[in-house]
Amino acid sequence: MSPNHHLPERLALVQGILQQAFFTPLHKNDWLAFCLERPELLGLEQEVVFDLFIRAAMGAETIYPELAEGRQPLARLWALPESGPVCAHVLASLRADRPALFHRVLTSLPAVREGSLEPRDYELVEDFLAAALSGDAGMKDAAQTELDTISRRALQAAGQDPDSPGPELEAAAARVWERADFSQLNSDVELIVWLALGEGLKGIDPKLAPGVLVQAWRRYVGAVSGAELDLTLLEKLNPKLGLSVPELGLHAPAPAQSGNVLEAICPFCGMRSAMRLGKTVERQSGCEHLSHMGTSDEAHLLTAMNPFDIGSDTRELLESYYHSQADMELFSTIVNDLYEMLINQDRMASEEVSCQSAPGAYYFLRAYFANPRPDEPTQH
Repeated sequence: MSPNHHLPERLALVQGILQQAFFTPLHKNDWLAFCLERPELLGLEQEVVFDLFIRAAMGAETIYPELAEGRQPLARLWALPESGPVCAHVLASLRADRPALFHRVLTSLPAVREGSLEPRDYELVEDFLAAALSGDAGMKDAAQTELDTISRRALQAAGQDPDSPGPELEAAAARVWERADFSQLNSDVELIVWLALGEGLKGIDPKLAPGVLVQAWRRYVGAVSGAELDLTLLEKLNPKLGLSVPELGLHAPAPAQSGNVLEAICPFCGMRSAMRLGKTVERQSGCEHLSHMGTSDEAHLLTAMNPFDIGSDTRELLESYYHSQADMELFSTIVNDLYEMLINQDRMASEEVSCQSAPGAYYFLRAYFANPRPDEPTQH
């Protein structure tokens, strides 16, 4: 029997080994959680991760100015000597912008959960958070250990020497990455499926294919977890992370009482809505559909849904979930489900916010429009 007869079985065996890693599925947006050593930041949406990336990069420039020289924003974060101070800066800035995320992370911190720190002992919330975040969570080290262990097992199963895989595997893996559609590789699971069951290994010597699968997987995991840092690949997976220093500067926050005007066009009636920021937020123009200007945070989404009759009992229940650390995920799930239902019914919509005087400062905000009385009855 030809030895090639067993190659499909060998490929399937390697696939099974790779999918046993403790961090699987590893999403491409999980890089920030590993970079800042905070498991609470796993599983976030791309929009939220980009927002936190901007805040973290700016915080790193202030806290560790020596890192700024000759480094792009993404490289600064991976070069942090300690992630706690930068993470504390990010969390402190989220209290108003992303309160549900802030609350979820805060209540999951061991020092907060166990009550070993007293907030009143700290003048600044950022100092309290820095103390609560002190000490790395060991995420990168754990990922490195798992990466090495799984890779060795998978290379052995692929019929390769785990101590000396051979340059031909790296060369073949490089060819695979050259034709990859990065927009479709949202997790290591999707990468494995594309390689093992799709067109990813097309044209690769069948005898090398199982080993190439391992090497391609290792590069992906190394880039996302930071275990084997690869900023080039990370930026290809998340193009917005290739932000330059001047581009980062455009996103610098504006003063709270700047007088800037935020604008958005209503998708229901086409009217321009404008809000002026100052000591108070002043509505300059707009239609009855404008409900809220805020982030995609679940607490802001719940506010944006105020025009809809979801019931006082439902709101009271959601409020109780919000204040229970064990039920925070349930709070987020219900709010997001309600929001998606209204979006799908064409009863709610969101639009980007623009600001002529500070074009990049409000990148994290959206305008939410509600149409609680649509012309046509819904089917829901």
